[in-house]
Amino acid sequence: MKKYFRLKDLKFLAIQLLIAVTFGLAAIAKWFPPGIPDHFKNQFGDTWLASLPGDLFLPFYTIAVLEAAAFLLAAASIFKLEWLSENSKTLLKASLVVSLFIFVILAYGLRLVGEFQGTANTFFYFGATLVALFLVEREERID
Repeated sequence: MKKYFRLKDLKFLAIQLLIAVTFGLAAIAKWFPPGIPDHFKNQFGDTWLASLPGDLFLPFYTIAVLEAAAFLLAAASIFKLEWLSENSKTLLKASLVVSLFIFVILAYGLRLVGEFQGTANTFFYFGATLVALFLVEREERID
């Protein structure tokens, strides 16, 4: 086991931190204060999502749980030192895969309500996350 890190290790740390910050703050905003915010109700109240049992509870808290999971996986990955090149990236890859599903859900919701620019932006985030996952998997095979 090496006792120092290489500069190339920091790209993994940057990916982990970006996921942790992005989804950690988003999850906190959804869980505190508790309840479904009015802007979510206004945006999706006239869609088929509101006809689900519990109204918008399931769509809103599905996103909240997945965002919290992406954050927790990224944070655990940081503390497990997965950012070091020689270490396995299992938790980091899991956080990236969860992120992909979050972006699919967000893109669907934005498309459902006709927010095409937001949908396009989310498609870009999905692609950037896919590139990050590809990079992590590629680097893991090389080292």
